[in-house]
Amino acid sequence: MKPFFAVIVGFILWSVLWLCLNVGLHKFGLLPAALTQPMTHAAPLAALLVGSVVISIISGYVAAAIAGAPAAQAIAVLGVLLVLTGIYFQSRVWHLMPIWYHLSFLVLIIPMCFAGARLREPRFSVIA
Repeated sequence: MKPFFAVIVGFILWSVLWLCLNVGLHKFGLLPAALTQPMTHAAPLAALLVGSVVISIISGYVAAAIAGAPAAQAIAVLGVLLVLTGIYFQSRVWHLMPIWYHLSFLVLIIPMCFAGARLREPRFSVIA
């Protein structure tokens, strides 16, 4: 039950943080006012990619914390759900952004979720 809950919480957390990032980027003027305008400048695209990486790491960390050890299966399911959701939403704005952005966004989700989960692994210390 914990792995299932971990996936749900990780997915909701990723979604909420993504929406907050977009609202923040709109307020700072990095994203166009209308969602139907093309976005080709590197700064907003880079901000979205960096935000996605950070959000994926946070979600992977939280999901791993909830799932407990071993968390790999929960993180894999979370990553696949996020990629499938990402494919859906990226396909809706495919014509508005360069292909390198879409591919980078989608390719980075699963590895960054696992990177966040690895941050949750217990650390071993050597006592001298």
